[in-house]
Amino acid sequence: MKKIYLVILLLTFASARAQYIPNNAQTFQFMPLFNPAFSGIENFNDMKFSYRHQWSGFGSNSPKFINLSYNTRLIEPLDLNYNSIRLSDPSATNPENLPSSRRMIHGIGGNIFHSEIGVLSSVGGNVHYAIHYPVSANARFAAGLSLLVENRKLNVGEVTVRDPDAFYNHLLSSSTSQTDLNVRAGVLLYSEKYYVGLTYLPLLYTVLGASDLEMTQPFYRGSLQAGVALPVNADVTLKPSIMALLQMDNGVSLDYHVKAFFRQNIWLGLTYRDIKSGVAIVGWNFDERISASYSYEMSLGQFRQFNDGSHELVLALRLNNFRKYSQYTW
Repeated sequence: MKKIYLVILLLTFASARAQYIPNNAQTFQFMPLFNPAFSGIENFNDMKFSYRHQWSGFGSNSPKFINLSYNTRLIEPLDLNYNSIRLSDPSATNPENLPSSRRMIHGIGGNIFHSEIGVLSSVGGNVHYAIHYPVSANARFAAGLSLLVENRKLNVGEVTVRDPDAFYNHLLSSSTSQTDLNVRAGVLLYSEKYYVGLTYLPLLYTVLGASDLEMTQPFYRGSLQAGVALPVNADVTLKPSIMALLQMDNGVSLDYHVKAFFRQNIWLGLTYRDIKSGVAIVGWNFDERISASYSYEMSLGQFRQFNDGSHELVLALRLNNFRKYSQYTW
């Protein structure tokens, strides 16, 4: 009957994750997935791939997550430093001399993901769009919208028991695949020194293909993201930030992050999650186009005795990064 209890546990997890939230310890790498208003915030075409091996102590049953994302801009703001014919005139390169319509950004992106948690698998993808409006020479206000489709499937055929009971036979005869559609909205105020974002996750939630099992209740109501950049000296910048997820029962889950960037080439980070886990992160930029980062997450609570931690690797490509920009968000 141990396998049956595993199935019940996974069904509970499936119900709680009825809307996809990226399961990763490096949320700053995938901000458009949490808040669509981040779409197009980078000055280059941004492609990222992540692989997460969670609770490695469970062996072949350890949860595994794969995510591939891409973000770009449909419309770039006019840059007077590169387009002005009067570079000798300082006023000619002042962005505030341009109408707001010439300084707006239209961003678009998407991601595809796949996860395996024992006998439960999930596959899906989303597209997100945002418009960024300048509110000052250095700050912008962005609003975004995303559409997400996710299919979750319980592979009951992989479960074996010695003495099948009525519940197990019901699972075998049930439809155990469900497809959901989720529409989200988000807003963001940001500059090079700070950002504050809010999202409403289940703006629209509907089941496209129903399952006989209960997998239909959204778990998250919204989220808040905030961070600042604090230069220590010419070579070191500290970037503390916070991520809050508001649940449907009005419970709040908090992640506290702090990262230290060294000449924008190497960064080290620590995260504390109030679900009683801690994360250590190290990352580096090989050049203006390629970067990689690794994180290790360990439970700090009673669950620690049951797992050997979670490993996560993120690879990033900055395409068309001719001006050698570093990642803008944190």
